[in-house]
Amino acid sequence: MKSYTFYTLFLIMLMGCADPASIPGFDSATWQQDKKGCQGKRSNMVRNFDEIRRDLYGLPEEDVKDILGKPDAEQLMRRGQRVFIYYLEPGSHCNERNKLSEANRAEVRFNALHKVSEITYLRPLPVSN
Repeated sequence: MKSYTFYTLFLIMLMGCADPASIPGFDSATWQQDKKGCQGKRSNMVRNFDEIRRDLYGLPEEDVKDILGKPDAEQLMRRGQRVFIYYLEPGSHCNERNKLSEANRAEVRFNALHKVSEITYLRPLPVSN
């Protein structure tokens, strides 16, 4: 019994010391500093976010928080699903804190296992030529 407890504690300590998740080529610090996209920095990062979007699929919530930061808003869905909302541009949400705005946003959906299952936009991104 003692060795089981020791190994469990050792494993928990190891997991707590892991480096935060990241995706090469994505500036997580700039993204996270632009809370709710109100400074306009995320607007300039939309293409970069769209390029790494597929890399987020299957990641657990904690890794997404490491990469994108605390969500700007959160929705709880049926069957244990959650949606993290990250605004991509300034909008009325910058002045009205507890209300969703019509500003474009990325919606990161998690399944019941707390892993990313879908990422959508409120409005599709414009196609560049």
